[in-house]
Amino acid sequence: MAHQPPTPPLRPEAGTARPRAWLEQHAAGLAALVLGALGFLIVSLRQEAFWATPDWRLTVPCFAVTLIAATISFVRREGVPALPLLGVGLAAATLVLGWFLVTTAVVAVTAILILIMSAVM
Repeated sequence: MAHQPPTPPLRPEAGTARPRAWLEQHAAGLAALVLGALGFLIVSLRQEAFWATPDWRLTVPCFAVTLIAATISFVRREGVPALPLLGVGLAAATLVLGWFLVTTAVVAVTAILILIMSAVM
């Protein structure tokens, strides 16, 4: 009888992974995203004037906590860098929310005008 090589261990199918395992593996990145989005929402709702610079007593702690969560995510090497980067981006946008919103409005109007002009011409 010939010697057979050992069979490799069985691996679970792609769809059998627990969804909770992904959440546990990316907890800090998700926390950074949620903290950044929550900070953006709070600061934008408390904004009195559309173009004004927001209160630094709200924006700086929000940015610091989000940056800490993102740093933990990168130290843990969670594997999805988009989550903490989006969170930090949202938290950073709260620091200059007035300028961010005005710039976003200008870019959106410009894009719409470009689409209209390219369709007409």
